[in-house]
Amino acid sequence: MKTPVEIVNEIFHKIPYLNLATVSDDGKPWNTAVWYAKDEDYNLYFVSPKNTVHAKNIHDNNMGFVTIYDSTAPEGQGVGLYIEATVSEVKDVKTIVKAISCLYKAKKNKRQSIEFISTASRRIYKVTPHQAWINDAEEQNGLFLDYRIEVPLNELTQKKAWSSGSESEA
Repeated sequence: MKTPVEIVNEIFHKIPYLNLATVSDDGKPWNTAVWYAKDEDYNLYFVSPKNTVHAKNIHDNNMGFVTIYDSTAPEGQGVGLYIEATVSEVKDVKTIVKAISCLYKAKKNKRQSIEFISTASRRIYKVTPHQAWINDAEEQNGLFLDYRIEVPLNELTQKKAWSSGSESEA
């Protein structure tokens, strides 16, 4: 039987996209899928145009909720990661450089920080997890009953479960 940390590590290695839920300042929900990468401190980074709905929502309300899961898994067999987080635009050059190294680590021609500041059309965003869960299920009377198991963030950082993963071009 796999531990929750092993399951989280598997999810990060297999699934290069996350779903980010945000809420506007007037309470309207918004959900978007983005390609991401993570750093050694379990922060997630993604690139997005600065004029998107989720970018405006992040500016107005930095709370977000992330799900990462295999949408092709058969019913009752899927495992997902659920993350309550703060989401923010990365503005300082040092963190932008760090995010670029995570996002484009497998690329020969790395992006430059200038591509994500000032008048540039895209920005880098950082997801800082506060709480995380995976799902589990049991079958009762032919029905799958889904529930959540909390994964303590300190266990993830101790095991470095979040230290490797996606290496695509955004």
